Amino acid sequence: MSPKLSLIAIAVATALTLTVPTPATAQPAAPAITAEGTAGTVTGYIKEAARGVYLDGALITLNGSEAVTQRDGSFRIHGVAPGQYTLRVDYLGYQGRDVVIEVGSERGVRVDVELSSTVDAERLGTIEVRAARGAQALALNQQRASTNYVNVVSADLLGQFPDSNIAESTQRIPGVSIERDQGEGRYVTVRGAPKEFTTVTMDGVQLANPDAASRGVELDTIPADVIAALEVTKALTPDMDGDAIAGNINIRTQSALDRDGLTLRGSAALGRYQLGSGDNERYNATIGNRFGAEGNIGVLLSASRSKQERFTDNVEAVFADFDGDIMPEVVEIKDYEGTRTRNGLTGRFDFRIDPNNLVYLVASDSNFKDREFRDTLAIELERHEAGSNDVSGVAGRATFDKELRERTYDKTIRTYSLGGEHWVGDAWKIDWQAAQSKADKTTSPRDQFIFRSQVRPRLAYDYSNPDFPSWTILDVADAPASGVNLPEDWYRFRRLNQRYEYSEEKENSVRVDLTREQQFLGDSGDIKFGLRARQRDKLFDDERRRNSESDDFDALGIGYSDMLCNSWSNNFDYFLTGRRFCRDIFSNHAGALQASDNHERLIADSITADYRAAEDVYGTYVRLDANWGDLTMVAGLRYERTELEGSAAEFNEETEEFTPQYAKRDYDHFLPSLHLRYELSPDSILRASYSTGLNRPDFMHTAPYRIRGENVWDNIEVGNPDVEAAYAHNFDISWERYLRPLGLVSAALFYKDIEDPLFVANSYETWEVVDPDDGSLDIVNQRITRPENGDSGEIYGMELTWQQTFDRLPGAWSGLGVYANYTWAKSSAELPFGLGKTELPGTSRNNYNLALTYEKAGFNARLAYNYRSRFIQEFNVSSPELNIYWDDRDSLDFSTSYRFAASWAIFGEVNNITDERQVRFQGQRNRVLEMEGFGRSWLAGVRYEY
Repeated sequence: MSPKLSLIAIAVATALTLTVPTPATAQPAAPAITAEGTAGTVTGYIKEAARGVYLDGALITLNGSEAVTQRDGSFRIHGVAPGQYTLRVDYLGYQGRDVVIEVGSERGVRVDVELSSTVDAERLGTIEVRAARGAQALALNQQRASTNYVNVVSADLLGQFPDSNIAESTQRIPGVSIERDQGEGRYVTVRGAPKEFTTVTMDGVQLANPDAASRGVELDTIPADVIAALEVTKALTPDMDGDAIAGNINIRTQSALDRDGLTLRGSAALGRYQLGSGDNERYNATIGNRFGAEGNIGVLLSASRSKQERFTDNVEAVFADFDGDIMPEVVEIKDYEGTRTRNGLTGRFDFRIDPNNLVYLVASDSNFKDREFRDTLAIELERHEAGSNDVSGVAGRATFDKELRERTYDKTIRTYSLGGEHWVGDAWKIDWQAAQSKADKTTSPRDQFIFRSQVRPRLAYDYSNPDFPSWTILDVADAPASGVNLPEDWYRFRRLNQRYEYSEEKENSVRVDLTREQQFLGDSGDIKFGLRARQRDKLFDDERRRNSESDDFDALGIGYSDMLCNSWSNNFDYFLTGRRFCRDIFSNHAGALQASDNHERLIADSITADYRAAEDVYGTYVRLDANWGDLTMVAGLRYERTELEGSAAEFNEETEEFTPQYAKRDYDHFLPSLHLRYELSPDSILRASYSTGLNRPDFMHTAPYRIRGENVWDNIEVGNPDVEAAYAHNFDISWERYLRPLGLVSAALFYKDIEDPLFVANSYETWEVVDPDDGSLDIVNQRITRPENGDSGEIYGMELTWQQTFDRLPGAWSGLGVYANYTWAKSSAELPFGLGKTELPGTSRNNYNLALTYEKAGFNARLAYNYRSRFIQEFNVSSPELNIYWDDRDSLDFSTSYRFAASWAIFGEVNNITDERQVRFQGQRNRVLEMEGFGRSWLAGVRYEY
């Protein structure tokens, strides 16, 4: 067993074998008031009484001054004159407290306060642990206290949803939606903006990205069980990195200092996937504690592992423009059979040296491994006959390929950060952080056997039902009467492909922030400034080899039928394509073909796809915070300088020579912002913001590369080192009404004015090629994708949110709750080359979540519905009618748990209850580019929490 898995096993075993603790006492302790610290300074900690969890976002009021507790429950108020005062603590979902303190002339005052939840207080001496209520309170209080527009969701609340990775967890947040891969969340989009407009950080450190083709971070790599909270910032402040037009998602790690004493959680669950009856497993454990005479040292380890045996039905059709007529060009019917495993391990060390000094070290390792077999029947349609169109017609010649691809990719994201927070007297606070984030993705093996039919018949097609089209082979005696389940003796060996891919991205960063009180503007406030450096390097290596020699295959002494087993490809119980390949054909037969002299390196493809890129960003900023009674302002200016370079190689097909290509560019941006927060009442808040942000081109776009696909009909991806960074002016206004005892109703409007929006645009190159089989001339329409800038763009919309627990209802009704949000967004942008307007990639007009919850007497249930309307994914510059869209999709999920002891619970989850499919289309819904089905899944297990 690997060291990582050993740690997971130890943590799970430790969590699940401990005895059940004694229930917490109901009554909160009397406030602890001590004289310590600097004169005129009031400090302290706020925590909840039941479990000793420190409360982030509590509002502290003292003599007209306000403070907000940090994640460890601490607060600090300066400049308090000697005298007697009432310190007031307010926290949604908890009973507030007033504490009388005496501030002396020689020493400061420390005040430690415990709060009871409103549920506990109304039960007259009993404590009913209601995890979802407490989790919602933590999130709403942090959101309420923020100056700019932020959504916060705690890990405990996300844990009530049946989500397996961070991407899927984010879809529950207002304005956030996801893109899926085989039914599982991968990329995140915010407010209808492209996925590249959103940055992802862990404790403020930008995550490196294993994806070689996009800045959109592949969040399916990170398990959902190793975090403390998700913070989605939709209006950037000057002290934040500027490359987030839509927003920033910060993954906050857990700390042992977040609560008193021992932290111990663990769970184990097993289940199934309906399609293919694959296993569904999930395990996680967290163990941490405080050490030292004053409990000022925290050590915490969190581990997670999941295994998913996923099966997917898939059918695809690529449509192309043939001299003004749109017709199907390629059909691919695919079975996916794969095993996905995730391992997450996060460790955190915190040392509060004294009340004025804290240092921390965080290390996180997330790994995602996907081993997959893909059976494919690929049909290339050529020489369309007169009268053919996108609904029906006849291809004068159809080429059939049967393929098996074995592919394993292994993705890892590792992040390390060392930082500190220090008060120098009462005047200055210094925050610093040095960090590294590294991501890599290895694809090996990626082997592919291809067999081709020796018969090239005429083929009639009918797309009257675009999801379930029909095909009929014409004029061949032994062909099937309908369908494409060809006789096995039609097929002969075509080739063996072998491919290796490796991508790596690494960022080293450092920041220093200095804050002090200012008295020249407003009644009170701070001035903050700092420096930031980020140096990121990216590389991609692609190696390809091929053996197309039939004599090498004949020497094996087997035929096509010998490589098939007794299972059938019959996607959606409709697309019958024959027997599947045996899964051991690569281990049994590929070795001899790969050892042959005819197994040649594809030199051009192996070199032109490689690239390197480097991007260094240096920033500085000034931020000014000021308060006038109920009005708070944050204003400032950020400056960022970007230095980038890229390299690749160009291949001359006539001379067969390679020429190194280099590109280099520097540019600067100023990023002003202004945020206003006004308390109409303590529970009613109005916010308004103006901010600016960037979307730098994807790293690979800084290199002059040219990447070919595996098949002739696949895209050719071309770099564009001259593409510009997009720049946006963002305007936000919101109103929030916090409901007692616990809830929120809010509305927000947003508008983004974008300069130089980025597009990945499609165009076509058409040429004649000689068919190697019969010497005839064929027309090839090769799709080219290349990044381009439009002139301008905009995104605007609104968000509505309603969250509420109904604790005050009588009896069993008090367990009810609702979690709902709706986002409407619309975008438009000028296409490159003056070709008109379109929506931006990723803009869904409607997104909404609706979850009905119940939590009472240890029982918890949540029925969650999520909907995302259609959105455009890719643009075809030469044929806009072939733009690629994702169709709308909804999902209905259910989760439940029952706490049968103080620390033990059983739980269950069901995903995709209504068995929804996922569809992409070209231009209009009848041109289905891809339809995927992945079925339902369920999971049941046991959970321990101390």
